[in-house]
Amino acid sequence: MNARGTAMTSRSSGILPRKLRGCINIADLDRLAKKTLPISVYDHICGGADDEITLSDNRQAYRRFSLVPRCCADVDIQQVDMSVTVLGQNAEWPLLCAPWGGQAIVHRHGEVGMAHAAHDSGTLFCLSTFSNASIEEVAAAAPGPNLFQLHPSRSYTLMSELMERARSAGYRALILTVDNPTHGNRERDLRNGLVWPPRLTPKGWWTIAKNPLWAFGAARANREYGNFSSHLKLPGQDTNWLMSQMLCPTNWQTVSRLVEQWKGPFAIKGIMSKSDALLAAQAGATAIIVSNQGGRHFDSAPAALDCLKDVVEAVGGKVEVILDGGIRRGSDIVTALALGARACMTARPFALGLAAGGRLGAYRAIEILKSELRRDMTFLGLRSLSQITQECLLPRPFGASINTA
Repeated sequence: MNARGTAMTSRSSGILPRKLRGCINIADLDRLAKKTLPISVYDHICGGADDEITLSDNRQAYRRFSLVPRCCADVDIQQVDMSVTVLGQNAEWPLLCAPWGGQAIVHRHGEVGMAHAAHDSGTLFCLSTFSNASIEEVAAAAPGPNLFQLHPSRSYTLMSELMERARSAGYRALILTVDNPTHGNRERDLRNGLVWPPRLTPKGWWTIAKNPLWAFGAARANREYGNFSSHLKLPGQDTNWLMSQMLCPTNWQTVSRLVEQWKGPFAIKGIMSKSDALLAAQAGATAIIVSNQGGRHFDSAPAALDCLKDVVEAVGGKVEVILDGGIRRGSDIVTALALGARACMTARPFALGLAAGGRLGAYRAIEILKSELRRDMTFLGLRSLSQITQECLLPRPFGASINTA
């Protein structure tokens, strides 16, 4: 929906279907996605590790702040400038599409559809190492601007190969994820049998049977890890081999080596402490992404937003800081920027949109948040992102009643 409240249209895809036009916020897309997906797939998207404390805290952290409106600021909603330069790229607004793997399990449009939706909305798309569509397929179908997320590997040769493929395909920046050395204890996945190899429960098979449209689309989709197709054809190199290679610890010496080899905008994703922020800057990163992977792997980690201000202060403007985690409203983006983030990233809202309606559903999710951000800036009397400061924030009184519907 645009600033005047009329039906939203994609720059390349025409008018949205009625079911998507009826979704006016991310929660609506969540409900539609839940009706569309088997419960095992929905839980895989929306679940977290252990007791899901961090998953919940990521969302609740934003509720500890109010935004202070300004009156008589003479700000026209049509003239609000949300543009930003981040990771060396220009974007129309400061919310990037975060990397997440295996998007074809959600909808057959997968990463290519998601990339088109991001580009149509004027933002950046980041491709996961564990994508279904390969580096080259996404670059050819949706030229960009695209970013590539690299996962640490036990083999530097394998990481180097992925980086060089991304560079050759025109990816503009590299994002190295450093906070996932092993599988998280995602209990929803364990109960549903959505593990490797799959061990679906009777309930899981029943929910698939109740969602024939999803099953038909999934049957048509490429569910292989596209970036490793040639490797997985070699003797002894199956998916178990791949996971043993890619789920591993790393160190700052390797990070520095990767930064030197990439020679371009380089973000380190998963930083939560001042100490690691300083080490990331020393390693040569041009950006830090404050993230706990949405609470998917390590429960009991603090909310990403709660760590943001300390990280911003630690690096002192020497590197860009991006906030990833818990965003469901445009006001969440304003809050993160007021605490010092240059931009934000998110994955779950876009995944829910993709599940609800493929490429157009992902576009709907992005545009909902984009229009909310524009409206919020208007109420705050802000013409551009540079005017968002901590003066926009007011801590909520402890124990204040908040409607969570």
